Amino acid sequence: SPAPCCPKRAKLGGLARTVLPMVDVAALPTVRVRILPAEAASRNRVEVSITPRPLRRAPDTDTDDALAERVWGKVDAFLESYWLSPFGMVIAKKWLRRIADPSHHEFDRLRPWVLLALNGKSRAKPASPWQAGCPDLLPKLTAKPVWDSSTLPWLRAFEENAGVIRDELLALRGRRGFQPLRIPAWASKNAVDSTDGHGQLSHDTGEWNVFYLSLHEVAFDRNRAMCPRTCALLDSVPRPYEHAFFSALTPGSHIIKHHGPTNKKLRIHLPLAGVAGSCMRVADGMHEAEEGKALVFDDSFEHEAWHAGAETRFVLIFDVWHPDLSDEEVRFLAFLQRSKMRAEMAADERQPADESFYKLLVDSKALLPDDSWWVRAGDGQDERK
Repeated sequence: SPAPCCPKRAKLGGLARTVLPMVDVAALPTVRVRILPAEAASRNRVEVSITPRPLRRAPDTDTDDALAERVWGKVDAFLESYWLSPFGMVIAKKWLRRIADPSHHEFDRLRPWVLLALNGKSRAKPASPWQAGCPDLLPKLTAKPVWDSSTLPWLRAFEENAGVIRDELLALRGRRGFQPLRIPAWASKNAVDSTDGHGQLSHDTGEWNVFYLSLHEVAFDRNRAMCPRTCALLDSVPRPYEHAFFSALTPGSHIIKHHGPTNKKLRIHLPLAGVAGSCMRVADGMHEAEEGKALVFDDSFEHEAWHAGAETRFVLIFDVWHPDLSDEEVRFLAFLQRSKMRAEMAADERQPADESFYKLLVDSKALLPDDSWWVRAGDGQDERK
C-alpha cells in the first residue's frame, strides 16, 4: 500500500487520475505517470513512479550575512582608494548598485573593471603588448594605437581654425607662461634627473616646455585669458578629459619612450608651427607631424617623439574620454577622479618638492627666465631672441 504522503489512485473512464492530499507543494515527491502500450487482448496499463524530492536547505543566514559583509568591505576599500567623503561614499554606492545590475547596459564596460578592482586586480590584462607599461587599464575598450580623426567629427573645427590657434600661440612669445615639463621620480621608470634639481625629465636631449590651458583641478586663468579663441574651442569639446596645453620641443629634442597613465582616454595632437623634422612613434608605427592636421592616438600604448628640425616645434595637445565609454560611465569615472585629484593635491602639501607633482608644477613656472629656447626661422641658430 502507498505511503501516507503518496497520492491515492482512482479510476475515471478507463484513465488514470492522481488525487493529491492537502500538503505543502514544495514538500511533495515528484510523480511521473506513463501509459504502457496495449498488449494483446488486454487493457492499457498505467504505471506510476514516485521520486522523493530532495530536501531544500534552509538559507544559512549567518553565512549569507558574512558574505555580504565581505563584499561590502571590498566595496568600501575600493571607494576609499579615491578618498571619497562620507557623502561621496553614499553617492558612489548608489552608482555601484546600478553598475552591478546587468540590465543597465550603459555600464557594460565599467562593470568588469569594478569586479577586477573588488577582487584586488589593479588593471585589466593589456589588449596589446604595447600597453604593458600602462598602470591603469579598463577591460573591453577598443585598443588601437592610432585612430582615424573622423571618429571625432568635432575635430574639424580645430583643423579649420588651426591658423587662429597658431596666431594666439605665436603672440605668447615674450610673455611669461611657458614652463619646463617636470615630473616626480615615481611617475616614470624612464625619467632622467634634471640638472637644476627640480624633479625629473621625460626627455634625454633638447628641451620640452609647456603652456598649460587646463589640468584637472588646477586653475590657469592667466594663461587662458591670453588664448581666448583657443580656449573657446577647447570648451566646446564633448567629454573633455580636462588636460590641455601647448607643447614646445626645441631642435634636437627626444622624448623618451613612455606610456600614458590610463586607457580611459584618447590624446589629440594638433601641430601648429615648426613641425618640419618632427615625428612620433606610437607602438610600432611612425607618424610625421603635419601642420594643421590632427593626430588622434591612445597614449596607453608606448610612444616617443623626436624633433630634428631647425625651429622650435609647437603642438596643441588635449585629451578626451575614450569613445567606447558611455556618458554615464564617464560621469562616474570623472566623479572618482575629481575626488582623488583633490585629495592628492592636499596630500602633496606635505610631500618633498621633488616628489610632489603639484609643487613641481608651481616651482617650474620660474625656471624659464626668457624665450631663448624659442627658435624661429630668421632668428639664426646662434642668435636666439
